[in-house]
Amino acid sequence: MLNNTPIRLKVSNREDSSLPLCFFSLLIVLAALFSAYPLFLTAAAILLIGAGWVAGTLKLFKTMNEELTSVIFPDGRVQLESNQEATIDTFLDTQQWCTRWFAVLRVSNGNKTRKLVVRSARQQNADDFRRLNMWLRQDFCNNTGVDQVLRS
Repeated sequence: MLNNTPIRLKVSNREDSSLPLCFFSLLIVLAALFSAYPLFLTAAAILLIGAGWVAGTLKLFKTMNEELTSVIFPDGRVQLESNQEATIDTFLDTQQWCTRWFAVLRVSNGNKTRKLVVRSARQQNADDFRRLNMWLRQDFCNNTGVDQVLRS
């Protein structure tokens, strides 16, 4: 496999985060039940979780719900392709991190910075996610940032 070919990855959207948020909410309620003030903290946790659920239902938070595909080039350039808007040209910032299951990419186009979550289970080709993981761990795309801004 060539190391200099771009990587195409699907970015996670709102539906991908619902199960982890439910699990995290359950853990918060359980921690409140086993605390020193279980009645007060459990009621507060349920109220806060309910307020977050209502805010999400009313679409008060600005989260992506469309299908977004990122094309990452070896020099750190990133193209975000969406079915709802035109292609956005950005570059990788210097603050990415990755695990075996997902990666958080911070992309910037000079005036706006976005954080993208890429899950390995969501990809059609597992080799692309492994290549991204290798690029990020070896800091293969470290020549972006200031160089890309100065060139444009």
